[in-house]
Amino acid sequence: MRRIALCLLIIMALSLASVQALARGAAMIFWYPGEAGSTEEAQPVLDDFLGYVSQKMGDVQIEGRYYNTVDAGLKFISEKRPAIGIVSYAALTQYADKLGAPSVFLATLPLPGGAATEKYAIVGRSKDLKPGVKILSSEPKKISSGEMDAVAILTPIEASTLAQVSAEWARGLVQISVSENVPTARVLLFDPAWKDADRLRQVLIGAGSDPAAKDLLLELRLKGFAEAR
Repeated sequence: MRRIALCLLIIMALSLASVQALARGAAMIFWYPGEAGSTEEAQPVLDDFLGYVSQKMGDVQIEGRYYNTVDAGLKFISEKRPAIGIVSYAALTQYADKLGAPSVFLATLPLPGGAATEKYAIVGRSKDLKPGVKILSSEPKKISSGEMDAVAILTPIEASTLAQVSAEWARGLVQISVSENVPTARVLLFDPAWKDADRLRQVLIGAGSDPAAKDLLLELRLKGFAEAR
């Protein structure tokens, strides 16, 4: 009887250990305040990518949310305490005092350049940047038509897309200025004690050369990830 009881205890312990291993997980946030697209639109793409990451991790389930507003992102970070996050460089610098001093884990390599830094462009109807002119984060079409007396600051992928548009309204815009190199969105480690961080690092860096991840990364407008210099 004692031997049977001991065997049962061993089986129960192994089963519990297996369940606990399968239950290991971590929360992640993709936070790009001001970007186009809603959480609902972006979430399915993010779920697919995190499904790929979780499969590569094996026994660790990564679940995350996408936010493009300041309040929603800060609320998620405060309440869910994610282990990891991909945060736009603007949000990282502007809200650094509210993030709990995370460490920079990796750099994103966004399209179209696929580098760890990128340049923003200002476009308008003429090369002259008038004093007091409105600077918008979108609406180049309305600016070109004269409907709005302003200039637009474009992200690198927006500027690249605009340069390829052959419509008449696009030809009515000129590039006024280009920024210096700006760091791309950073992958942040919010929890320095998270034991699976190094494994995730290898999965993310490897995704850029993995054919299985190519389409997923394209949907996220990324070429991959690299060490932040």
